[in-house]
Amino acid sequence: MTQLADPPAPPEATPPPPYEGEGGGGGRGSGGGKLVRDLLEVLALAVALYVVITICLQTVRVDGPSMIPTLQNNDLLFADKLTYHLHAPERGDIIVLKQPGDVNRDIIKRIIGVPGDTIEIDGTYHVVNGQPRPAVLIKPAGAKDFQVLPEPYLPNQTTDPWTDVDMCCDSNGKATKTPQALLIPRDEYFVMGDNRNVSLDSRYLGLIPRNNIIARARLRIWPLSTFGLLSRGPALATSLLLPLPLPLLRRRRRIAALVAGRSRA
Repeated sequence: MTQLADPPAPPEATPPPPYEGEGGGGGRGSGGGKLVRDLLEVLALAVALYVVITICLQTVRVDGPSMIPTLQNNDLLFADKLTYHLHAPERGDIIVLKQPGDVNRDIIKRIIGVPGDTIEIDGTYHVVNGQPRPAVLIKPAGAKDFQVLPEPYLPNQTTDPWTDVDMCCDSNGKATKTPQALLIPRDEYFVMGDNRNVSLDSRYLGLIPRNNIIARARLRIWPLSTFGLLSRGPALATSLLLPLPLPLLRRRRRIAALVAGRSRA
C-alpha cells in the first residue's frame, strides 16, 4: 500500500503592516490633535457669537421714572444696534441715546419728531374738565396741514396730566413760553419721555443729532411679568386721523387760551 505523504504546511501568514496612525503612540497623537481642533472651533464660534451680539445688541437698564407708564425704573431691556445701520430712526421708536453735553451718559426716550417735520407743542390746545391740556402738533415733510400726534402711551391725562414745560419749540428745539413751530433739520431728532412732567429731553437738551442715537429698545426681558416686545406707537395720517386745517387750529388755540385765562382768574 502506498502511503501518501502529508501535504506541506502553508507558510505562516504575515500580518499586514498597521495603517498610519494605528497602534501605539501614533493613535494617541492623532486623537489629541482632533481634540485640540474641536476646542479651537468651539472657541472661534463663541468669539464670533460674542462679536455679533456685541455689534447687534445691547442690554439697557432703565434708570428713573421718565418713561412711565411704558417703562418702569429698573426694567431690563434688549436694544437693537443693527436696525439703524439699515434705515433711519422713525417716529415713535423708543431709543437709547448719548445725552448731549454728557456723552458718557446713555438715556432712553421716544422719538417724537423726525427730520423734515415741523413740530409745535401747544399747552392750551385741549380742554379737559375745563383745564387746558397740551398737544403735540406735527406737519410731516410735504404735508400742508398740522396733525395732532396721538399719544396713548402717556400717563392718564385726567389723573396724572402733563402740565409742565408744555410749550415749544425755539430754533434749537427747546421749550418756549408760547407755542412756536420749528422745522426739524436733516439728521436731527426731537425726543421726549412718556412721563412729560419729569423727563429730561429735547425740551431741555434741544434737538438730538443722529450720531447720538445708539440703538432702538426692542424687548423687555425683566421683570418676567412684563416680558415682551416694545411697540413703536401710532403713526400720523391714518384713515382715522384727519389733518387739522390751520385756521381751525388757530381758532381752537384762541378758545383754549381764553379758557385757560378764566381758570387762572
